Amino acid sequence: MPTVEEILMIKGPDVVVAPSTTTVLEAAGLMAENNVGSVIVSDDGQVLGIFTERDLLQRVVAAGKDPASVLLGDVMSSPAKTCCFGTDLQKCAQELAGGHIRHLVVIEDGALVGLIGLRDILDAELESSQEQIRALRSAAGNGRPATNDGDG
Repeated sequence: MPTVEEILMIKGPDVVVAPSTTTVLEAAGLMAENNVGSVIVSDDGQVLGIFTERDLLQRVVAAGKDPASVLLGDVMSSPAKTCCFGTDLQKCAQELAGGHIRHLVVIEDGALVGLIGLRDILDAELESSQEQIRALRSAAGNGRPATNDGDG
């Protein structure tokens, strides 16, 4: 099973970051422009929280607030749930499931280095399982599935 660091090396560390004084409308534009479902809210290099599509729906739209005047600092999820390069992926999955969230902010040596999501973990687990299956098939006969041809 790969590590958080290996997943970020594959997917890339790019995250969308905005200050807490950004309006929800501006953040939604950033999310659409970058085709992402969340924005990390950070002031002066300090991660304050995360603003997600769910926050937009529940804390802004459903609450009848004006996205052009509401600031991220007022509607973000805070504190953001975090992990680091060495965090076990099973622990990450448990954190996501237990908190009913989809993203963990990756912090290393006090600095934001990326974002890992439930989909990233599931993709990594699937790839790991597929590698194990390929290895087992290879060991069982050069990649051919075993057959029952009646020879006992």
